[in-house]
Amino acid sequence: MNRDPRRLVSALSRATRTRTAPPPRKDTSMRAPLRAVSSLALGVTLAAAAGSQAAADPPSAPTHASTSTSPMDHDMAGMRHGAPHATVDRSVAIQRARLEATYFAAEMNGLNLVQAPGQPTVAGRILGDRDGRATGLVRVQGDRVTFALRWEGISAPTVAHIHAGSAEVNGPVAVSLFATPVPATASAASGVLTVDDPATADAIRADPGSFYLNLHTEEFPAGAVRGQLSELGRPADLLGLLKNGAVEQAFLSGDQEVPAVGEPAVGDPAGRGVGFVKARGTRVDYSFAWVGVTPTFGHLHKGRFGSDGPVVMPLFGTAVPDTIVALSGTVTGVGEALVEDLAEHPSDYYANLHTAEFPGGAVRGQLFDRG
Repeated sequence: MNRDPRRLVSALSRATRTRTAPPPRKDTSMRAPLRAVSSLALGVTLAAAAGSQAAADPPSAPTHASTSTSPMDHDMAGMRHGAPHATVDRSVAIQRARLEATYFAAEMNGLNLVQAPGQPTVAGRILGDRDGRATGLVRVQGDRVTFALRWEGISAPTVAHIHAGSAEVNGPVAVSLFATPVPATASAASGVLTVDDPATADAIRADPGSFYLNLHTEEFPAGAVRGQLSELGRPADLLGLLKNGAVEQAFLSGDQEVPAVGEPAVGDPAGRGVGFVKARGTRVDYSFAWVGVTPTFGHLHKGRFGSDGPVVMPLFGTAVPDTIVALSGTVTGVGEALVEDLAEHPSDYYANLHTAEFPGGAVRGQLFDRG
């Protein structure tokens, strides 16, 4: 069976499942790969593919080489290796725990920030952003950490971390979720990374309350909102945090790109994505998930399938951190005429994600009404 990791890009679309629109004429040959971008509920593992990395097989629990149950055999093994049998059992338990996906959540706000040592005390002072709120979901399996974050009342985070430290304690960074700013229009993001030391992931699984999520902003570089992790005890739809009730949808791929005359080549053959757009009033909400690309900016263009068209709406204008594989946000102050035309004639528009390698467009997809 072909286990193309690009299938995992479907999480956002599965979260709001509907019929697909009839593809344009030329689209027939692409229907199979584009449907592979159709499921965001399993998307917590989608990021394994996003950095052009193959997901490693989960570790196997160790087994004993000998099937003998003789007490002498165990005693001799302990004497030979200098390790008590309890240590072996603990190692087996850790390895088995790494096979399981464990889910955690954190509710963050500015009141949870803790004064750093040496910082002057000011009565009634709130260290974080008093208006800030955020929700974080984290999935840990083996040494792989997948996360989803949604925030409000704060500017776009510049960095996000999991810190080691219980409530009322400042602690060091244990896991850097992203180390460069997310685009200014973003309000939610999801991503994946591999921790350098598996012991860090083991420690989070063993005692999540001793770790906290912290979103930093330009205004609050020490932390805008913070919240302790707690185990959920059940699977969670991480990319569900990115849902925006979108009406228009697009399946993005490199082979839909159309080069402009005299411009560099476009279309990343390794790239796939799914996008959602909701236009109302003077605002446009967007959500994208992708594999095989790291977008530097995203636009809506006006142009029919197979033709190149001008940018009519910049959605985000700065590079996305390389650990991020899905992004949601809102553009405000959009002209009402454009919003109305977009809602009435979505197929006249296409979404385009650009990358450093393909500045003219890496993946694109025509909008259609999910109605």
